[in-house]
Amino acid sequence: MLERWYVFFTGQVQGVGFRYTAIQCSKQHPITGWIQNLSDGRVQLLAEGKPRELQIFVDELCLATHGNVNGLEIQREQPSGEFHDFRVLT
Repeated sequence: MLERWYVFFTGQVQGVGFRYTAIQCSKQHPITGWIQNLSDGRVQLLAEGKPRELQIFVDELCLATHGNVNGLEIQREQPSGEFHDFRVLT
């Protein structure tokens, strides 16, 4: 069963290569979706995949960014299947 996760990251997550790191991490997992900076300093990620893959991806992203994340919020929804890759939105 697939899920859609909206993840909101807080901390020092803009201007430090966070989105680039997310793209690199996503290549190791069968997930799709996007990531973007928000005007309030947070980063928003939308990803679809199996729940275990999504959790591993988010955990690896937090670890790979060397403590820049000091909080995150996950909202789970039904997947749409509309994505075919994982990319940065501008």
